Amino acid sequence: MEAHPYDFVELHDDAFSIVRGVNKDWIGYEYCCPHTFHLSDGVGDAGRMIRHSAPKLREVHIADTFNHRANDGNRYIINPPGVDARVHQHNELGNGEVPWDEVFDALREINFDGVLSVCTFGWHETADESTTRVLARLKAEFGLD
Repeated sequence: MEAHPYDFVELHDDAFSIVRGVNKDWIGYEYCCPHTFHLSDGVGDAGRMIRHSAPKLREVHIADTFNHRANDGNRYIINPPGVDARVHQHNELGNGEVPWDEVFDALREINFDGVLSVCTFGWHETADESTTRVLARLKAEFGLD
């Protein structure tokens, strides 16, 4: 299960409480890095959320994003201002504000042994190059070179 912006459960703590409350081995939790700021209502405490979900954490999505709560909630430029639009970003690592040192430190600390999946989208013309760079970063972070 994953908390997801604009879906049934949007906040990490609420979603993980459901997973923990169901208490079935076959229900795990997925942490989505590009949703870090939605999951925490702008706080961005990725390390805390990863450590909190460690007993059930099975998958982590890897992509970057900007904090939609920064800049008085006007982080994204949309026209006309106030239009009812859903901005959803999954950027390449380094093209956003996810605290990557905190993410990788927490994953190493909990000895994460689940699935890491790169979920960058929006730049199809550079997808191969981007994914190659992110894979190299992941290998370096986890000593898999």
